[in-house]
Amino acid sequence: MAGNFVRLTANAGVLLNINGKMILVDALHNRYTEVFSSVPDDLLYEIAHGEGEFSKIDLLVFTHDHPDHYSREWTQEFLKNHPDAHLVSPVNDFSGANITTLKAPEEMHEVKGIKLECVKLIHEGEQFRDVVNYGYKFDIGGFTITVLGDSGPENIPQVFGGADLALYNFPFFTILRGKKMIEELRPRQMIAYHLPYEEKDVNGYIRATLRSIERNGYANACALWKRDQKVTIPL
Repeated sequence: MAGNFVRLTANAGVLLNINGKMILVDALHNRYTEVFSSVPDDLLYEIAHGEGEFSKIDLLVFTHDHPDHYSREWTQEFLKNHPDAHLVSPVNDFSGANITTLKAPEEMHEVKGIKLECVKLIHEGEQFRDVVNYGYKFDIGGFTITVLGDSGPENIPQVFGGADLALYNFPFFTILRGKKMIEELRPRQMIAYHLPYEEKDVNGYIRATLRSIERNGYANACALWKRDQKVTIPL
């Protein structure tokens, strides 16, 4: 089907358009963080008010409650303007018929023809071990997509293996244990993200990621780091 794509908002925020289904993942956040970029206010307004490609969102998903992934204020604004959208999240800020709050280590749901496997994964970094972080496997008409939140690149369950499209935080590509995890999971296509916008990339993460993709021969991989950057997804 024509028009299948992944579009970046900022950091690990993306709009997925696959087989006519529109899914937002970690796409609404505006709190300042030292290293990573937040979504610009004008883009947050577009998303929350359903402008352009954000006019018909089927599913809004958050992996965890960190300032570079989630904003309560903008999620509330989004839900007010998208009454037909469904929210799936471990963050217990909202309730209602179109809200699913995750609690169990593993949960399975189906929303508007989108099948979800939701699995608790350990957040990278000792200081974040208590953060509730979920990975998701979406199945849209047999096409599978995985996102892992801020899970470290190790001990990822095989339910996330063999995906048609896997979105990985950039350390999966730049550190040894990440590369080993890619070898185990073996997705068909890969996108590196959770990168800052270029003007904020004082640590050189973008360059290191692009070089690693090239040097390791990941011909099935690309990276997202620019506002509104879009990758076409062949099905």
